[in-house]
Amino acid sequence: MGFIQFSIFFLFLFVGQGICQTCHLRELDLCAATLLVFTQNPSGLATTDNELNKQCGYLREADSCLRNFTRKCTTPLQRELIGFGTEGSARLLTEYCTPSTQLRQSYLKHAPCLNQAQRGQKACVKDLQAALEIVTSVEWDKRIPAGCCAYSRFQGCTENLVETKCGKEAVEFMHILLRMALSRLPDIVCQGYGNNNSECKALLPAPGTPPKGARSGSVLSRLFSAYTGL
Repeated sequence: MGFIQFSIFFLFLFVGQGICQTCHLRELDLCAATLLVFTQNPSGLATTDNELNKQCGYLREADSCLRNFTRKCTTPLQRELIGFGTEGSARLLTEYCTPSTQLRQSYLKHAPCLNQAQRGQKACVKDLQAALEIVTSVEWDKRIPAGCCAYSRFQGCTENLVETKCGKEAVEFMHILLRMALSRLPDIVCQGYGNNNSECKALLPAPGTPPKGARSGSVLSRLFSAYTGL
């Protein structure tokens, strides 16, 4: 699970707050499933231009799914607000998927070590999957709080691993990706939702709780489980 993918997934949660009555959140879950499952490389993170190009095809597919959803399911004012919130992710996607950009070269520099660090984040991914089962099952007005809590917990868990394995420069690069993808959206929407937040403790399963996976009522979790084997 890379931070680019999870950043865009967080935007899906934000978009889900403004859907109209004729739309169903399951449609948004399927967009997110495209992002979370099919952008994964069986060998880990993409570390070559060819692997990045293949991954970018799926990233663009998820982006197109999100745009179609917002066009069908939101009002013009809601679309304007969503466009403001997703502007950074569009720029990140362009730079990430364009050969020879500085961001892409920086990514390829850090990718081998990040790939090694990712192999040790099984516990982080299990906690994330268990959290996503909650995010995609709660009432729509609880999706943002639950998403913020899941985001904060996964970010903290992953950053600890990356700093231990790859150093602070790699962590700072991850922060650059997050700032580009989400701008100040997490700071605004998720203010106060940290690991010690009482609402997060009430919303999310305790760390180490096994995800339901294939037994979950969440389409996203079942697809995620089919890929990861969790």
